[in-house]
Amino acid sequence: MNCIKANAKSHTTGRIVAYFTEDRVYALACCRSPKEDFVTMGIREDGKQHYYERFPKQLEVLYANRIGYLYVIDSVDGLVNIKGRTWESDKDVAVERCEIIEDVYKAILEEERKGNVVIHRYQDIAPDEQRIHANHIKEHLDDDQAMKPFYMKHFSSFWD
Repeated sequence: MNCIKANAKSHTTGRIVAYFTEDRVYALACCRSPKEDFVTMGIREDGKQHYYERFPKQLEVLYANRIGYLYVIDSVDGLVNIKGRTWESDKDVAVERCEIIEDVYKAILEEERKGNVVIHRYQDIAPDEQRIHANHIKEHLDDDQAMKPFYMKHFSSFWD
């Protein structure tokens, strides 16, 4: 690939854009199937990404044995900083180089080992919190038809 295409809908403006991040861990979390558009992470007060598993072995299910590609650009000139470490462009942007990640799951675990991400595993999350999230998904199941099969597969056994 020689450019990142502006083909995603901006979360802030609704325009068609290309997304970028300076955060390696977040970029790794974006190495997933479009049919599994389920990222449960964010930066917390400690300045680190925190990844929350919302079903058992979520991280492994979504990322194990998955090849990922991290496309690198050398400058943010011409990009718009939309929040923190996230940028967007309404034009295609040339890629300088590409890092191939042979196993995204192993790469995320390595980032955890380095202290760059805190992973909150499903079994360590309070059962009440687990139930709240599963039932929220149930209540909004028809909001996103593309994700409905994913939600049914991973959450239906947890619904009240």
